[in-house]
Amino acid sequence: MILSGPDRHNEEAGPPTAGRLLIPIGLKPSHVRASRINAPVRRLSGATMGTGWSLAFAAPDSVQNSAVVAALEETFALVIGQMSGWEPRSDLSRFNRANRSWHDLSEDFFVVLTRALEIANLTGGFYNPALAARMDLLGFGPALDHPCGSGSWRDIEVDAANRRAFQPGGVALDLSSIAKGHAVDLCASRLRALGIPSFLMEIGGEFVGEGVKPDGQPWWIELELCDIGQAPGEPRHTDVALVGLAIATSGDFVRRREGVCHLLDGRTGAPLRGELSGVSVIHPSAMEADGWATALFALGADEGMAMADAQRLAAIFATRTSEGARSQLSAKAREMLG
Repeated sequence: MILSGPDRHNEEAGPPTAGRLLIPIGLKPSHVRASRINAPVRRLSGATMGTGWSLAFAAPDSVQNSAVVAALEETFALVIGQMSGWEPRSDLSRFNRANRSWHDLSEDFFVVLTRALEIANLTGGFYNPALAARMDLLGFGPALDHPCGSGSWRDIEVDAANRRAFQPGGVALDLSSIAKGHAVDLCASRLRALGIPSFLMEIGGEFVGEGVKPDGQPWWIELELCDIGQAPGEPRHTDVALVGLAIATSGDFVRRREGVCHLLDGRTGAPLRGELSGVSVIHPSAMEADGWATALFALGADEGMAMADAQRLAAIFATRTSEGARSQLSAKAREMLG
């Protein structure tokens, strides 16, 4: 997961030192100046979607904290009501319980499902959004009633013209690898609509940053991609300047149950094992970053890097070696090196 959040650097601190810096490609000074505001940084946090959320932002005095919290909670409720596998009454849970039939979907559910199926197709099924029954079996899910649960994501049909999807029967969706990122995107849109020019929004380790802090510095995020120390010669840390960008991370050392990783091979449903410890993806869309971080991790270091380069994704891979953790950057990520 991501190590740092809004408290990683104080508002008076300059850029990080003694590490690797990744800076948005083509960042324009005019964009930086437009977002800068002479106001204190405010911090809010809470719980949602089985995890925590946090927000650091600078805004005019007219923006009330209560209005910000209300907007975010409305967004959380919308995503949970549509795409939570833990909520029996959600649209997703009803889809999973349904027999062979077509289902009209909300716009957000349709967008997330469609993209999840596209990533599954691009990765040849290494990324699989239909693993809810398997996640339940391994103890990572809510253990809801999934009839059969052995259907394939390949059997789901989507009808874009009518915004609906076909449940072939027995397909149990789990969109947790991409819906949280979509929630982050929605929160960012709500914050912009409230007139907040500078913020760092996070849900469960998925971040989106907008503008710069009052001191003119970006919202810096430090990555944690491995559970062992850095190998000799590796940068002490990697910091990303989130200015109009989102970042998401998948790793095998954060969420385990009886030693089993929650990240699965989408083709077999088996927990992933190997030298790869974590993958971060930087993208303008948190939904894209979220889905692709899981997909690249499932592909593994070599195939994942090839896919990242083919898709022009800014990705950072970390692997365990006998000397310690080593990292590798995709071509687009290397373009961000400051």
